[in-house]
Amino acid sequence: MSEPGGPSDGELLYRLSRGDEPAYRMLHDRHQMPVFRLSLVLMHTSWDAEEVAATAFFELWRRRDKVRIVDGSVLPWLLATTSFAAKNSLRSRRRYQRLLHRIPHDGDVADHADEVARAMDSLKISASVREALRQLNPRDASVVVLCIIHELPLAEAAVALGVPEGTVKSRLSRVKARLRGDLYEYSPRSEEANA
Repeated sequence: MSEPGGPSDGELLYRLSRGDEPAYRMLHDRHQMPVFRLSLVLMHTSWDAEEVAATAFFELWRRRDKVRIVDGSVLPWLLATTSFAAKNSLRSRRRYQRLLHRIPHDGDVADHADEVARAMDSLKISASVREALRQLNPRDASVVVLCIIHELPLAEAAVALGVPEGTVKSRLSRVKARLRGDLYEYSPRSEEANA
């Protein structure tokens, strides 16, 4: 993807592979909002979402020679990287929380529920849908993000993830079946489906 009159993502990535910092800033500015929105969906707080988004862009810089362009854009690669970074962050946080629960402490711990509620209310996704996405493993979550949320064709998602198209198709099928069970309340009722 490129902006009218501006360099394409491919051109910017080429320049970035040569260490061009302005090219990195242009890619960051071009794709920061979709990356941050996905981070908000996957994380519990806006603070955590900012950290995950920053990690995705750090990986863009660090792995600039290995980034895949899909349909002229680095966004699919960034979204897949964001999904993996979010899953890793949540896994680390769970380990840290388990450790904290073993340590005796006095007094109340600050609750950030209001910040979480504000961030989640700004999204158009229900809590049960967000929780279902958080429960997926990183590979499956990446397929959902690319194929369902961002509506990428299977072939393009396969390129972004570096796996065969058949693997994406089977993961998507498996995830849809699982999510159908987890999110049964959102399925159309028989009378609605026939309407």
